[in-house]
This record gives sequence, structure tokens and C-alpha cells, in this order.
Amino acid sequence: MSEDFIKVTQEAIDHLTLKDPILGAFIAKKGPLSRGTLEDPYLSTIDCIIAQQVSGKAAQSIGKKVFDRFPEGDPTEILNASVEEMRALGLSGSKVSYIKNIAQTKIDGSVQWDILNSLSTQEIISQLIAIKGVGLWTVQMVLIFSLKRMDVMSYDDLAIRRGIMRLYHCEKVEKAFFEELYQRYAPYQTYASFFLWEASMSKEAIPYP
Repeated sequence: MSEDFIKVTQEAIDHLTLKDPILGAFIAKKGPLSRGTLEDPYLSTIDCIIAQQVSGKAAQSIGKKVFDRFPEGDPTEILNASVEEMRALGLSGSKVSYIKNIAQTKIDGSVQWDILNSLSTQEIISQLIAIKGVGLWTVQMVLIFSLKRMDVMSYDDLAIRRGIMRLYHCEKVEKAFFEELYQRYAPYQTYASFFLWEASMSKEAIPYP
């Protein structure tokens, strides 16, 4: 599987710092961040399903077993495999079903995986969310970590909301406040997400500037 990295650019850092001094102070403390990517959106979608509701360590372990058994996410092999065999790799019954649904789109062409990156963000969301078991959060992660769209920040991501709570010292993230931040961070919402994830994991208190 082809892997790469997305690194926050200095242009984005300058823009986010100008637009939001609170986020900017945290960025100054942490410096530029980078995140690994999975270039193939088909594989990335399967990987996101594997990662749902398990720890990062468990997701890595299960993902390795799945992709060792199904190199490059071979759709024919996935569809031919029994539920029992796939569950033995560490997948839940529902995840087996969802991964088979993704593989089916590769076979029947109902998702244009090879040209997905040429589509608009909304067109990509419409195609992928039509796959049973693929929700908006999964699509947003594919948009970030495979298709490298810069305008993605997920309200459904608990770590994003926790990062906002820690940075802005609020007890709850109302949708209106989230939308305000989303617009403030434009056009670098994805890079802002990197720092919000980092803030959610910070072991020390984050001072309010």
C-alpha cells in the first residue's frame, strides 16, 4: 500500500494564527505537524472501517491481518471469503459486512474509485455515503487521509470536539460554535483538525491566552 505524509505548511500556520490567536498560540507551542496518509481511497475506506470503535493499536494489528490476507484489498477475494474467516482476523460481523459492501463497489463500478479525486468534495461524499456501513465520518477521514482535501473538519469526530473544548475552555461544543470555527479556519480546516486532535491528546492543561 502506498503511504505518504501531509505536513502542515507555513502558509497555513500563518493564516490560522492570524485568524485565531487561541489556535495560533497552540500551534506556536507544537510546531508544524504531519500525518500519514493512505493514497488509495478504496483501501483508505476499508482502513477507516477497520479503525472504527477500536484503539489505534488494535486497528493497526487488525489492519495488518486484513491486508496481509487480502493484498491491495482484493475485492474478489474479500467477496469470496466467509464471514467466519474474516471475523477470525479480528473484525466484527458488521465490519465484515461493510467491507464486503465496499469490495462490491469495486467489482460493479458503482463507485468511481479511480477518478474519485477528480470529483468535488460533495460528489465524493454522495458516492461513498451510499455504501451501506460508510458514514459521514468515514468519508471525511478518506477526504483527509487519502484525497488530501484541505477543507475537512468533522463535527462527528469526538477527538475534534474534545480538542475544541480543551483549547477554548468550554464544557460542550455547540454546533453553532463549531460552524463558526469551521469558517474561521477556512481554507485550512484539515490542518486545523491536526492541531485539534493534538490538543485532545495533550497530557497537560492548555492555558487560555
